[in-house]
Amino acid sequence: MMPIKLTELIERVPPAVEEKVRRVRDQVQPAVREALRAECRLMFRTPEEAEQKRPGAQVPVEVAPGYPAVLKDVQFPDDFERIMLLGRYRALLEQARSGASGLLRLRDELLGRPEPDKWVSASAADLQSVANWAAALLKVLDQHDPLKKVLSIREDFLGIYQYDASDLLADERAVNRATIRLYWGVIGLVSEWFGCGIEDLAIVVLTHELAHAYTQLGADIEGRRWAAPSFAKAETALKEGLAQYYTDRVLRRLERRYGGALNVFLGLLPGQPEPYRAHQPWVETSSPEAVRRAMLEVRRWNEGKLADFNRRLGAAQKELAPKA
Repeated sequence: MMPIKLTELIERVPPAVEEKVRRVRDQVQPAVREALRAECRLMFRTPEEAEQKRPGAQVPVEVAPGYPAVLKDVQFPDDFERIMLLGRYRALLEQARSGASGLLRLRDELLGRPEPDKWVSASAADLQSVANWAAALLKVLDQHDPLKKVLSIREDFLGIYQYDASDLLADERAVNRATIRLYWGVIGLVSEWFGCGIEDLAIVVLTHELAHAYTQLGADIEGRRWAAPSFAKAETALKEGLAQYYTDRVLRRLERRYGGALNVFLGLLPGQPEPYRAHQPWVETSSPEAVRRAMLEVRRWNEGKLADFNRRLGAAQKELAPKA
């Protein structure tokens, strides 16, 4: 048998998934945009642009078939169907591994009490065999888990934020063309593997890509944006960290309406690459105002490294801390 390509699996996703992702795009997008404006306090259209009847930033969201190029060469072993079967039983396998070990301890205690034959019928070898079998299957699953493999990709693959980063747009007040694409087939496949609702995952992807758009194209009170060429050159951990931070903020803000999406976002985090977890210390230790100030400063001074942001965040946190 030949290895199976991820792209072949994407092509098998039922067309009904597309309609669910479109419904999220149409019905949830306004609430996400409003929450992002409130959290970032950045705007796609400045007062000056409105006064001069210029359109400002336009970021249409497309629900697209296919997949980003980064997924083209991803493939899985020829026993993929068996791996998927193991995946559906992961929780039970984990319980069997730990449970059998606990039963061995119970067996030893019962053997030390009166009438052990009345209470102990399973041999230690039987119980150890169950634990070993479960552990062996979990090892195979961990080595070939398709979800683990795709989550390790160091680029956005469920959706993408595409923008024009030509040198002509180096002016921080320039408005570059930008588009968001949500890949409905990829969203459908990953939601099946993760065991979550298609709509919940689609909300996470939509929020993340719109967060990219707001952190780059959103204008501050002085009309400054993150110039597209500078944004393109910025460190991945900085760009993804900011997008993840504002995804976290927005999904918490909208938790009463879309609580499932927040659970999916938090559940995916442990398996994602380090750049997608750069925001976690900011969530835990920094105020939203300090994060916003640090973001505006690195945009303003074209500082594209995560270390630059963290340095400015630390300074902002000290300056904004309540005085004793």
